[in-house]
Amino acid sequence: MGAALALASPALAEPIQVGFSGSPYGPYQTGVGGEFTLNDVHGIPADNWLDLSGYVPNKTSNFGPLGISSFQTFCIEVTEHIGAFDATYNAQINANAVYGVPSSTLNPLGDPVSVGTGWLYSRFARGVLSGYNYTGNRTVSAGLLQNAFWWLEQEGTAYDASNPFMLAAYNTFGGEAGARADGGAAFGVYALNLWSGDGTTTPINRVQDQLYYNGLVSAASVPDGGTTLTLLGMAVVGVAIVSRRLRRS
Repeated sequence: MGAALALASPALAEPIQVGFSGSPYGPYQTGVGGEFTLNDVHGIPADNWLDLSGYVPNKTSNFGPLGISSFQTFCIEVTEHIGAFDATYNAQINANAVYGVPSSTLNPLGDPVSVGTGWLYSRFARGVLSGYNYTGNRTVSAGLLQNAFWWLEQEGTAYDASNPFMLAAYNTFGGEAGARADGGAAFGVYALNLWSGDGTTTPINRVQDQLYYNGLVSAASVPDGGTTLTLLGMAVVGVAIVSRRLRRS
């Protein structure tokens, strides 16, 4: 997968727009987190750089304007923020979230998406996340899932066993350390790094990174259930499962 999904350089960044007219962040955004609706405003075909085939139309994608590809996502950085419609940012796909300005002073290698986040978001994107309300007003489910991502990414949210998505990740990966281990890319889940400015005429300003599920990863290849840890170990050969970074240590 690493070879198949080449990471874009800032010079090859693509535009992403937040929300749409009448829905500043998307129809199911709640609190200070997701669900967010992101629109690929690259052009036509709108998704020629961003494969959205893994998302489910009218369930986890296509909530934005007609004729523009959009998908539902969640943030993975509490201390950064994104603007409401019609805020547009530069975007690139990366295995790591990139925190702060300049990132080299805070987290030079970035922060890999956790396996727990990868497992949960891949299932959300495919419309098969158990316990998620995909019909009607789903802001309650969105808030719970966002908190689970913040916990998994060590963004200051404590573990809460009453949160069904935290509990599912905890049980699937054998505890907190296992769920927070690096490796979201094994599930086809990456960070979508967002920033404004071009670094020349305007300064680069990093904003809140979002989750992205690569549709090139088929449902059959996404590890689930009791086989997750075995398959994950095969997928990340040579990468030790170590404690996640302490970004602010």
